Amino acid sequence: MLLEIHCHTSKHSRCSHVDPVTVVKQILKKQLQGLILTEHHYLWSGDEILELRKKAEVSESFVILSGQEVETDIGHVVVYGAPVTIPGRMKLGELRVSFPEAALIWAHPFRNGKRPDREALLDKRLDAVEIFSSNHTPKENYLGLAMWHELKFTAVSGTDTHSETTAGILPTQLDHPVKTVSDFAGEIKAARCRPFFKEIPHAGSNIVVTEITLGTKGETEIRDRIIIKEFTDEKKWNKAKETVAILEGLYAKGLSDGEFRVPRVIDVNDPSHIIIEEGQRGKNLFELISTVTPASGREYFRLAARWLAAFHYCGCLAGAAIQDPGREDKKFASYLKSFRETRSPYVRLAEEILPLLSAREKELSGLSSVFCHGDYHPKNIIIGRDRIHDMSTQFVSVIDFDSAVLMPRAFDVGYFLSQFRSQFFGKEEVLSNYTDEEFVEAYLSQSPLGSMPLASSEVAVFCLRANLSIASFLIKVGKGTSPEMEDVMSRSRGLMALVK
Repeated sequence: MLLEIHCHTSKHSRCSHVDPVTVVKQILKKQLQGLILTEHHYLWSGDEILELRKKAEVSESFVILSGQEVETDIGHVVVYGAPVTIPGRMKLGELRVSFPEAALIWAHPFRNGKRPDREALLDKRLDAVEIFSSNHTPKENYLGLAMWHELKFTAVSGTDTHSETTAGILPTQLDHPVKTVSDFAGEIKAARCRPFFKEIPHAGSNIVVTEITLGTKGETEIRDRIIIKEFTDEKKWNKAKETVAILEGLYAKGLSDGEFRVPRVIDVNDPSHIIIEEGQRGKNLFELISTVTPASGREYFRLAARWLAAFHYCGCLAGAAIQDPGREDKKFASYLKSFRETRSPYVRLAEEILPLLSAREKELSGLSSVFCHGDYHPKNIIIGRDRIHDMSTQFVSVIDFDSAVLMPRAFDVGYFLSQFRSQFFGKEEVLSNYTDEEFVEAYLSQSPLGSMPLASSEVAVFCLRANLSIASFLIKVGKGTSPEMEDVMSRSRGLMALVK
């Protein structure tokens, strides 16, 4: 059972800007099974709740109960099951003794950067701790989650609703249905409850990434999403901090909340080697193109090209000072090594391609360079909407800037086009709907007036470079003689004529 257990209305809480009927209707839209009204030092009467039911036109199956939020010596505590209004401030100990059958939940204890100690969170006078709240920042919600995992106290989530837009976004999940506030208090005291959220860990090389989604999905898709990145390798950690500087620089240059975006960095914890980023709601371009109509897919395809141009011309050079001048030579040497060590049937072709590629790339890099993403492909491109059904709120956001580099703008263009062909290998019904020319055209449409055209030979150089990178990866994962490898190397032969 999902209940909103912490909400205020304008009828009995001066701090609230939403009337009770609106609160009920908004929570119904979130498909919750009920709510508990928790006004400051006020307990709704049974008659008031009956009147609210009639005005909101809800069925008997929808639960409406009443608790109250009380000021104490430890902060705000929400009381469920006290039979009377508690008019003023009361010490936690007095509250516990006065209402032994009530459930006492510590409200938003991490608010304003507070970090409760172990003893406070495990205080036996409390029945639960509210770890998620709209009154917390994303960083504070994560701290609540981390402390809960560490100490394993009973936890809940509560929106602390004060407005229409937040009503019902952070409910608590109960193991069993309840009908009365006494039922609810019993479930809390028995720890048959938990915050409603999704936590998905992903293990990587020297990094653990955890995706956290809080609360319910509504019309505005207002749920908080955060990405926690924890690093175990010092070198990777230092690289990650460089990536943070890139994201912060791009954010400052306008890639924040418009049509073109990057994730917002919420926190960098140096001692713990943890970075918290804003999660990007939506689906990646690869998933979308695999499921939508060709017309919709082409729109997203062009949108990805336009984001790239906006990024290239935003004027951000964050991280440029740490550019490794020998980076490409090292890359090419590693590619060739992978071909030779595995005695690849394509080793002679690789030996023919790499010197040509190196010379042409150095020639182009000497003319002009921009700040490039370095790993621009469909799975790193997120398409979403701020309001699910409103096309005007559509945006594209891009993740994973760990490979950012100063290179000619054709680097990202060519890399994307080759990765697109590789990721959709074997799906000719998809590939036939997308052309390199359309991507380049969309890219140039977003470029500033007076910018140089993008020559097909430049793009071919970096398509070829990306192909060698893809081929090297295929060799490493045991696909060095696969049909996919043959496709990559066949396309590479064709590109050589354009590169020479």
